[in-house]
Amino acid sequence: MLVLGLVPALVTVAVGTWLWVGSLDLVGTLGPWDQIAESGRVVFEAAERAAAGDPELAEALSRHRGALSASLVLARRWAYLGERIVGLLPLLALGSAALLAWLALAVSRRLARQLARPIGELAAWAEHLAREEALPPPARSEAREVEEVRALRAAFRRASADLAAARQRALEAERVRVWGEMARRVAHEMKNPLTPLRLAAHRLARSPDGGPEFRESLAVIEEETDRLDELARQFAALGRPPEGPTSEVDVPELLSALLETDVPPAVEVALSAEPAVPVIEGHYDALLRAFRNLIRNAVEAMEGGAAPARLEVRIAVVPGEDDGTWAGRGAPTDARPPRWVEVTIADAGPGLPAGGRDRIFEPDYTTKSRGTGLGLALVRQAVDAHGGQVDARDRPGGGAEFTVRLPVAGVAATSA
Repeated sequence: MLVLGLVPALVTVAVGTWLWVGSLDLVGTLGPWDQIAESGRVVFEAAERAAAGDPELAEALSRHRGALSASLVLARRWAYLGERIVGLLPLLALGSAALLAWLALAVSRRLARQLARPIGELAAWAEHLAREEALPPPARSEAREVEEVRALRAAFRRASADLAAARQRALEAERVRVWGEMARRVAHEMKNPLTPLRLAAHRLARSPDGGPEFRESLAVIEEETDRLDELARQFAALGRPPEGPTSEVDVPELLSALLETDVPPAVEVALSAEPAVPVIEGHYDALLRAFRNLIRNAVEAMEGGAAPARLEVRIAVVPGEDDGTWAGRGAPTDARPPRWVEVTIADAGPGLPAGGRDRIFEPDYTTKSRGTGLGLALVRQAVDAHGGQVDARDRPGGGAEFTVRLPVAGVAATSA
């Protein structure tokens, strides 16, 4: 950069010096004025003899002689200054070259610092990305950097966020896959003894020899075998996306039926839905299981609580823009639907577990003494498979609130 700045400057000074010297030779006045003075002297000598008897001619010759002498003096002064300037031109050229060199060096050093330091930092950032480390936060000095460097920093930070999200998605997908494989094996092993147990309980129930205690024990066996069968179905469904063709699902109708069958009479239910909620294209059984898990979790969270048990379910249609705060991972960013069907299920329980908001959808996380940790994992799996989004948060007045968004149209179902 120093050479690029200095060479053109030196060439410019050299050309300017050559033009200056050449112009003195071309437009110089001392030589012509000397010739005029010599020829004027001859003219004056001849004219003085003729003007001896003519006072007016003598006076005109005197004025012309004075003007010619003054012009000749002025020409000699300019010639003297020109010679001195020509003598000083090399020194001026060297001084100008030195000044230009200093300016070029200062500018090049400043530009080098502005470019080399950020490039070194960006190279270090690339190593941070390779080691999956967080990038430094924005600094005030970045505002003074060139626009291209700021754009690179912004691109690195976006890449870091995208890579972190991709790693998190890959980790969760692998965790779900491993859990799904293990759960299917457990479900298979559970179903093998459940079938003969049910048959034996059915035969014993038909026997006329049993008393009240016998009947009570059989009822416990049937209840527990039903619970184990439900657990086996949950284990078998984990990690396996919905299969078969999709159909039109009326979400308000589905939720209305669930609230009638799965909510005990002691719980107050408030269902509100916007008029003309559009149907969605999906797997009815998977969505039924997902909303059933959410409703049952809400009912269980309010059992034994001091506050009145109240379950609120709201159904709305919202625009398809994503505000970046959702935990959904099913729909690609370039294929968002124009609208979502949004379902909000809110309870009056104790709220989300402390520090567990980011883990409640994991298959191995539960705070219940008899819980398996599969219910919310199956909810997210079903919602993701439909290209939807699910989120959970604490309500300001107490309790938890789960929000599910399902696309009205435009997003194909994807596997979780």
